[in-house]
Amino acid sequence: MDVEIEILGPMAVRCAGTVRHLQSAQARVAFARLVLAGPEGVTRDELADVIWPGELPPTWASALRTLVSRLRSFVGSLRAEPTNPLVKLGGRYVLTLGDDVVVDVADATRAVAAAQEALDAGDVTAADRLATRAADRLRFPFLSEHEGDWVTGQRQRLAEYLVTALEVASRAALEAGDRGRAVVLAEEATARAPERESAHRCLMAVRGAMGNRGEALRVYQRLRRYLAEHLGVDPSPETEAAYLALLGPSSASPAPRGGTTSAGHRPVPFVGRQRATATLACAWDRAVRGRRQFVLVTGESGIGKTRLLREAGATMAAGGGLLLVGRCDEGATVPYQPLVEALDSFVAASPDDPLGEVSPAARDVLRLLLPSLDGPCPPGELPARPVLFAALTELLLVAANEPCALLIDDAHWADPRTVALLRHLLRATAHARLCVVVAARNDLPASARRADLDEAMLPFEHAGDATEVALDGLDLAAARALVRELGDGASDDTADDPVPHAYARSGGNPFMLLEMLRHQAGVDAVPPAVARLVAAKQAAIGRDAARLLQVAAVTGSPVAFDAMAGAAGLDVLAALDALEALLRAGILAEVTAAGSQHPDRPAIYEFRHDVVRQAVDEQVSDARRRHVASWQRTASGRTTGQRLSRTGADRP
Repeated sequence: MDVEIEILGPMAVRCAGTVRHLQSAQARVAFARLVLAGPEGVTRDELADVIWPGELPPTWASALRTLVSRLRSFVGSLRAEPTNPLVKLGGRYVLTLGDDVVVDVADATRAVAAAQEALDAGDVTAADRLATRAADRLRFPFLSEHEGDWVTGQRQRLAEYLVTALEVASRAALEAGDRGRAVVLAEEATARAPERESAHRCLMAVRGAMGNRGEALRVYQRLRRYLAEHLGVDPSPETEAAYLALLGPSSASPAPRGGTTSAGHRPVPFVGRQRATATLACAWDRAVRGRRQFVLVTGESGIGKTRLLREAGATMAAGGGLLLVGRCDEGATVPYQPLVEALDSFVAASPDDPLGEVSPAARDVLRLLLPSLDGPCPPGELPARPVLFAALTELLLVAANEPCALLIDDAHWADPRTVALLRHLLRATAHARLCVVVAARNDLPASARRADLDEAMLPFEHAGDATEVALDGLDLAAARALVRELGDGASDDTADDPVPHAYARSGGNPFMLLEMLRHQAGVDAVPPAVARLVAAKQAAIGRDAARLLQVAAVTGSPVAFDAMAGAAGLDVLAALDALEALLRAGILAEVTAAGSQHPDRPAIYEFRHDVVRQAVDEQVSDARRRHVASWQRTASGRTTGQRLSRTGADRP
């Protein structure tokens, strides 16, 4: 005979098609206590404390016996066996429930645990189903008509299970591509548990996946303020890491649908970069001692600049530093975007009013600029640049009363006015406990860069307060470690190990390396993500450089300058301009030149990444291939004829 005991909501027992209820509140709380105690049971005093949470009545002992007798009659009718399931053993009341009895509280908590396991295993469908079922049940109140320590403790325990169920369901919905539902569930979790950091991290992840990075930052700001005001603590390192993860390009691309999580969505381990990490650690140490530092992190796309910033920021935060994070978006319309974003997060997350520490004039300006203070106003209504710069400087100095790290990503998109503000802030904070770390690509053509960060860095570099960290590809050992930690294609059999080949084709670029290893067609194919990256680079370098690049790809590495220029149909000066653009963009590299150890050899060039050469080559039309081949045959014939002519002229 199947029995269902519903403790949550209106208490009921369902048995053989009938529904039975306990009439008194005392009987209901006693029944709940006995059911949830399981085989351990409860003592007479424990049961009395639950029934009468305040002062015990004078006749509590006899009243308890009467109540237990009524419960025995109630539960006895639920079983076909003649023995009553409620007995007293060793001074404890024990309610023995058979295997055919389902208790809603136990069923819901088991479902939450199973949902978490399913999500960890990548079974999004099962995780969503189990977590949703548990949440639907756990939303019902627990003994709403009763109070007491035990009831309060149970409510808190079940509330934690409910929030966990909401988090799991939200993450499962996000993985399945249902972002609207993911937001609703995550917001309910944060509303029910405003102090729970994991719920806020879940909502930050959903908002970030939707491309609403500003909303994700505000979730973090609300949490930081709440923790400071109510608990007097800072967010945990895990939450700070989630905050730092908002660095880098925002993405509103669809989440994968299906039963498993894509390997591409796993966090990439941090490997290698010991020298870069040590440089940043030294800069932070000097900043903590009261000497402002500026570090410019440069490298090509996919080399790991953002990952290095996140790691450095997590280390600085773990050492007690205040993190301010901003990012430049391509084509951003918000004035001074990264610095306003970073300082606005400081204002929004501060439990005390930081504007109380700046001058009244600065306060008025900041209200026009910062979103958390009802800004920004239209750009045309902003005050003059000196006034605005002075106000932001005051606020930054307030933040730097404690050791402070200002991290700015994608600074290659910064416009000239943002770079001018950054230069001003650096000049005005020479003795602040401030470390400014800026990451920028160095593989963009000059025409695509919005401002010159090298020029901004120069005066501080001369003073010993600025350092450039130029990131190159990982070495083979670090590449192996990266793949080994991710489990993406490493093999114990050296002959079958694809890592060395992928490493050679990628030049140690982590993004290209992992994309090739994950590509179903194997490491000799061009992954779609790499093809898109190369296409974007080609579009930015200009027509002449693109023509020169196509010739180099068809000819194969290495290739001489004259061969590239001739086949591309460019005169010498135009070809030199195009070649310099390709060298600056890090697509080609000079491997032999006059003035080197082989002064008699002409300069030759090769692709820095073979997979990039292949991506360019695959986009070249057959007509252009025939043209290049024809030019090469003609040039070879001319060279042979000239050589024969010189040989004939030398004969006596």
